Amino acid sequence: MHEKQSGPGRSYRMIAMPVIAAASCLLAVSGAVGQTLETDAMLRNGPAPYQDTVKRYLDKILPKIVGGQPAPDAAYPWQVSLGVSWIADAGNAHFCGGSVIDAAWILTAAHCIEGLDPHLVVITAGTNNLGNGDSQRRNVKRILYMSERYNNQTFDNDIALLELFEPLLIDAAAPTPQPVALATTDNEDALLAPEALLTVSGWGATGEGGDTTRTLRFVEVPPVLRDDCNAGLSYDGQITDNMICAGFLSGGQDSCQGDSGGPLTGRLQNTPYQAGIVSWGEGCARPRKPGVYSRVANYGEWINTCMASPEQCPK
Repeated sequence: MHEKQSGPGRSYRMIAMPVIAAASCLLAVSGAVGQTLETDAMLRNGPAPYQDTVKRYLDKILPKIVGGQPAPDAAYPWQVSLGVSWIADAGNAHFCGGSVIDAAWILTAAHCIEGLDPHLVVITAGTNNLGNGDSQRRNVKRILYMSERYNNQTFDNDIALLELFEPLLIDAAAPTPQPVALATTDNEDALLAPEALLTVSGWGATGEGGDTTRTLRFVEVPPVLRDDCNAGLSYDGQITDNMICAGFLSGGQDSCQGDSGGPLTGRLQNTPYQAGIVSWGEGCARPRKPGVYSRVANYGEWINTCMASPEQCPK
């Protein structure tokens, strides 16, 4: 989740230029990503979550869901990790979450991948423990997002699709990985009913400003009415029709940095549906500052069009 720092914009801290230069040298020596100048440009233009992970790796800081608990084995089988492709260890590489919506397609947030070349991203699926040898690791073929409509200051239209070079191996008889169904305009009201509980999962920080975790965690949070989320003491009108809020207005449980791009899911008749994508918030689990999520039900047509004809994906 993007954390609000000041003014209307919300961002992670950015990597200092010497760190980017160090990353370029490291990549040039390893031969992992190709030309030094190309890599330097990618890191300069890459999104804050990606740069933050690179900095943590170079600073040798070991690898955020606040108030959550470890997920049981095989729970949330649609959850994936987006990682820095040239960092071999999946736990150290993690910078954002995502969800499997098809064997060849991952749903995530635009703020996780804006400015990145596909070869800089790797997907880890089929595990709740990053670094587990049983996981499936896939390179990214194509990154799609609403480049002309996504606003990286307000985070409106914060949604993206990643096409994989090689589809994930999905076995209906096996627990992981499995695609998740997406919320629609027909079932969203039921998913977001006042008495509902939604689940957000991820490998993000276990506290505001804290380190990320290798073990998938989850927390259950209630939906928050848009009017309440837009109240003066909350987000004061910043929540658009393309966003939903979820969390306890008293604080204490929330998604956090590193969970960005991951799924917010609910259940109808025991079938899970993804209602939101972890997008932004002010701090982590602060009172009257619930998590803000991209509203998946608003993007069904865009998702279907882009998956069917990637070259014709509306920008």
